[in-house]
Amino acid sequence: MPAFFYNLHVLAALIIIYIIFGSIGFAGYKINQRFFKKSNNQNIVTMAQQTSITFGTLFIAFWIALNWQTLDNLNLDTQHEAQAIISIYNSTNMVENPQERQIIQNDIKLYLNSVINDEYKSLENGKPNLNTQSLLNQLGQKIYLLPTTDLEQKLVYMKLIDSLNSLIDFRLKRLDYAAGQINGVLLIFFIMLLVLICFWSGCINNNYKKLTIMVILSQNLIILSSAWLILEIDRPFQGYFRVDNKAFVAASYNLEKLDTKLVAHQ
Repeated sequence: MPAFFYNLHVLAALIIIYIIFGSIGFAGYKINQRFFKKSNNQNIVTMAQQTSITFGTLFIAFWIALNWQTLDNLNLDTQHEAQAIISIYNSTNMVENPQERQIIQNDIKLYLNSVINDEYKSLENGKPNLNTQSLLNQLGQKIYLLPTTDLEQKLVYMKLIDSLNSLIDFRLKRLDYAAGQINGVLLIFFIMLLVLICFWSGCINNNYKKLTIMVILSQNLIILSSAWLILEIDRPFQGYFRVDNKAFVAASYNLEKLDTKLVAHQ
């Protein structure tokens, strides 16, 4: 879905979905009343209703469960990434040269601040931040250039490399969620599924017009609200259900506490 959809207010996004797809349901009702409402067509219409609603409901329930699990996984990966930043910062205390240690620690803080202040703004539009990636590359280069002339330096180097690789792995996992899973062909399939469900659910045959309208409205309310929920969770850095930068803000606060303790200890 376009980025502007996730920037809309919750009610605005719901109303847009209700209007667009809800009108398809009422179009199905009108077409049914004019063309399909014949005794010999009822079995065919009923079969189409049952197939589309059953198939669509199963897929919607599957997508909600899958996307909600994705949201939980992203929360966990974000916390792991923030912890990896703290871990690599702690590992720099083993660097013997104070100047090299200070340079790497400054690069870690620059990267962390960029994640908090720059990257999450970019992720709201479904894109990673190039400046943040550049700062991570800069950090990696500084670590790779550390000397390894003796055993102690080699052990420190390997510890930093392991921490850096963990940080990169968790970052890649986090960024994988930015574009969402429902896009391209899958998004087209999802939209067509909603169209068919709304159309055939509107093909109701009875003589109670008000009751029919109430049934169509209630069905559309359930189905389209579920569709909105799927789309919202699918882009976890955007919209109402989002994973924010709290874990990284907490990591930044913890780094400040570590620095304060080290200064007081010295």
